[in-house]
Amino acid sequence: MPKFWRKVFLIYLKDLKDEFRTTDHLLSTLVFGTMLVFVFSFALQLVEIGTAQVFPAVLWVSIFFMAILALQRSFAKEQDNGALDALLLASGDRSILFYAKFLFSLTVLLLLEVVVVPLLWIFIDVAGAKANLWFFLGAVFLGSWGLAAVGTLLNGITVQLPGARLLFPILLFPILIPLLLGAILCTQGALVGEIKAVSGWMYLLVIYDLLFTILPLLLFDYVLEG
Repeated sequence: MPKFWRKVFLIYLKDLKDEFRTTDHLLSTLVFGTMLVFVFSFALQLVEIGTAQVFPAVLWVSIFFMAILALQRSFAKEQDNGALDALLLASGDRSILFYAKFLFSLTVLLLLEVVVVPLLWIFIDVAGAKANLWFFLGAVFLGSWGLAAVGTLLNGITVQLPGARLLFPILLFPILIPLLLGAILCTQGALVGEIKAVSGWMYLLVIYDLLFTILPLLLFDYVLEG
């Protein structure tokens, strides 16, 4: 098992170095997320609506679209360079590749959120008097975990198919509906301080994340066939 996680960590570090060696994709995704913040905040200034009601939906719509751009590259780099087969041989166990790509995708997504979430909070002017910050951060983290896990799994399924970039978001959204519902409701509960009312949704997020984190141990050997 230590050897398993050592290989995971090495592939994870390789991906991080590749991403930060040329930050074009990361910066373009960040600019896209920032533009979403400006567009939403400008649109919401034109209508009278409570920020606690609209902020969770706007937040997760922004994160979802950023995730599509960020997660599509988890396997695409190796596929474009013809290095995917070599990486599979080097890793040995294909689930090693999943966990390395999952951790990389989660790290990138969290880095993007460190910028985008505070910007959205400021521009929409959320009143935080009743907000439970730890519950809010927990909801964001668990939602991001699920996005990274499902996105990595689906990316592995679609990366070798024709039209993979179109198939990925089409397949991603239906599977993420339970996660997005839970994340939006937990975020809203955190903002208004009604944690008990949404605690069941938080448990759903945990179960969903564990399911799509453990399932690849059984399935990922078949995912990258062909």
